[in-house]
Amino acid sequence: MANTYTPCPDVRFFLSLNFTSIIYRPLTQFEVNISITWTVLLTAILIPNALLVGVICFKRSLWVYSSVLVLSLCIVNILFCFLYILPIKIMAITNSIHPFVNVYCQLSYNVIQFAFICCMNFHICFISLEKFIAITSPFWYNRVDVYKSVMFISILLICWILPVFVAFLPLIIGWWRICPYFCLMSEIRQNRKIGLQAWHIFWAFLMFLLPTVITIVLYVRIFLIAKDHVNRIRTENQVNSVSTSPPFGLKAVKTVAIVVGVYVLFQTPYNIYQVFNVLDKTFLSQKDKLYFREWLFYFASWNCVASPLIYGYFNKNLRNGVLLLFRRCKTAVTGTNTSITILT
Repeated sequence: MANTYTPCPDVRFFLSLNFTSIIYRPLTQFEVNISITWTVLLTAILIPNALLVGVICFKRSLWVYSSVLVLSLCIVNILFCFLYILPIKIMAITNSIHPFVNVYCQLSYNVIQFAFICCMNFHICFISLEKFIAITSPFWYNRVDVYKSVMFISILLICWILPVFVAFLPLIIGWWRICPYFCLMSEIRQNRKIGLQAWHIFWAFLMFLLPTVITIVLYVRIFLIAKDHVNRIRTENQVNSVSTSPPFGLKAVKTVAIVVGVYVLFQTPYNIYQVFNVLDKTFLSQKDKLYFREWLFYFASWNCVASPLIYGYFNKNLRNGVLLLFRRCKTAVTGTNTSITILT
């Protein structure tokens, strides 16, 4: 038996009936407010992420595994701004007579959004894995090794390719079909409700629960290892009557606690709402769902601002690179002003 799908509307049919509002619809006040608030967030995301990308790219001493992972995360955040926030939230693209716009509109809501969020969370998860390896196997981590480079490249490929592949999976297996002349996916009719519930629960697991659990477990292990290391050094110092400063491990634990805490704070409400919305369609009215989901996702997206700020501040090399850049800019500006003063 052939699969049947929900019908694909066609904007050309509505235009032939003179229903031009389906394309040339003015924005509501809510959509205007959304556009303004997302513009603020886009600016807030671009500034710290672009700054870290520039610092890491132009300072060769920062071309190490930990910094490259942060660089990759910053690139994801910047692409999220230009490929999702700008066209969907600020420009508010919708139905069009051009198939490309309609296809991009459908992919943005059903594929691109989930792929980017999952990619960001995977990066945060693998950054914790990198810190765990650095603390548990410092000699192997600091050694130049081909297998280590292959492992690191594999981690980067997983961070980028797996979320994109899974996001496109419903299209690949035939659950969804693209409607070229309307911003609406056509969905398979057989077991549609059960399939949507299973899909959204799976996405919540892959996009949030799995990386969150792995990140927390790794950071707890880092904390226990660092604590044991501190206790052993303290015991040796008491025997030898020597006082030393706390080791690097405690600072890493502090960074870890802030990273995990901020990540969970921003991401948890939206993902909990997604699961409740799928399991119980009646717990909120349709209008309240629209507002609630929009603002929860907006709140969750602020993690794109918090992540580079946290990693840039607590990573000494990154922090020094940023401060050096600011000092050079200040020197350049001061030198320019001095030259202008002399000439006048």
